[in-house]
Amino acid sequence: MINIILAYFATMKLFVQRLGIIILFTCTAAVAAQENVQTVGELPNDVFETSGLIYFNGNLITHNDSGNEAVLYELDTLTLSIQRRVNITNISNIDWEAISQDDEYIYIGDFGNNVGTRTDLAVHRILKEEYLSSNTVTATTINFSYEDQQVYENNGNSDWDAEAFFVIDDRIVVLTKQWQSQGSVAYEFSKFPGTYTASIVGNIEEVGLITDATYDAESNRLVVIGYSSILSPFVGVVDHLNFNAVFEGYVQQSLGLNFIQAEGLTQTSSNSYFFSSEYYSRQTPTIESPSRLFSFQIADIVTEEPEEPENPEEPENPEESEEPETPEEPEETENPIIPVVPENSNEEGKLIIYRDSSSNLYHYSIATDKTVFGQVIYDLSGKEVWQKSGAINKKGIISHHLESSIYYLALYLEDGVIATSFAVY
Repeated sequence: MINIILAYFATMKLFVQRLGIIILFTCTAAVAAQENVQTVGELPNDVFETSGLIYFNGNLITHNDSGNEAVLYELDTLTLSIQRRVNITNISNIDWEAISQDDEYIYIGDFGNNVGTRTDLAVHRILKEEYLSSNTVTATTINFSYEDQQVYENNGNSDWDAEAFFVIDDRIVVLTKQWQSQGSVAYEFSKFPGTYTASIVGNIEEVGLITDATYDAESNRLVVIGYSSILSPFVGVVDHLNFNAVFEGYVQQSLGLNFIQAEGLTQTSSNSYFFSSEYYSRQTPTIESPSRLFSFQIADIVTEEPEEPENPEEPENPEESEEPETPEEPEETENPIIPVVPENSNEEGKLIIYRDSSSNLYHYSIATDKTVFGQVIYDLSGKEVWQKSGAINKKGIISHHLESSIYYLALYLEDGVIATSFAVY
């Protein structure tokens, strides 16, 4: 029996070591992203509901979403002041959610569809030449529907919402924002005025809520932005885009921010990007996040061929090679199941988790004066298995049932995330 217990804990130790590598990589990536993100400043009140973003003619262009005017706002990239307001006179803003461009046109995605009932999904386009020459312009319209949507009933949060699209060659690709499944489906149709049935060209599951996209034809790179269920923004990258499998090779990384409703995304140079956030507020607990502009960079990914390992030299006399020493078995402890609570458990920002052997319940505790806004449990693969938002107690019990494995618990504070691993057995 003792040998079984010791073998079990040896296995657990190996799992913890592997998990430590995963967490170290994840935290390092998050820290690198957080250091890379810069807050440019708060956006003007006129665009507090910014929903899309492009970089054109040395300035940024953005717009508000549903219920607002059919106006494009041109912003200075340094002062963020409004340079121009361009009215589109022959269309209305039903629910503008994104903006894109090619060499000749600016495209506006009027396809916000939170409850899944819309039958008038559209992309409008205006000539860049006309945009540059006048503050009042007209648009032509591209109408579309999804090939696999059969039901248009109001079911609350819908998987037929969309807030992201991009233009590639003579096609438009819309990426849905799936409120229920937290995934996205890519649909394509013609960029020329007409009425089309959009065809599926890719899908991805459980990534979060994708809210914008930008595509660079020169590098064939697609970058998307979105946020998690507790408003932690992320960036997803697809290098070497395959048009017939849009999400193939998708890699996602946190931006290291919290309670930011990321909405618009645009590329300014080969590796540099801006993203905008919409104003967000809630009363319990009190959170207020102003509409802002952020910048970040994505380094080029260089794939190198792995070096062939050198063959180890054979010993001159294999019979004389020493046998490895058998490690001594660790001494049996009186209660090997209860983890030892660290002496520095009261250290500021320290998150500890321990198991109560009498009840088999897992307790957590964090020493901080800051408010905890969210609680998430991830498995070994990094997949979210449970989350809770709102006011979180700084001491409590992990009540969610978990199968025997290694997990890590992340607590979201107003200025960062604190996480630690634990084993369920």
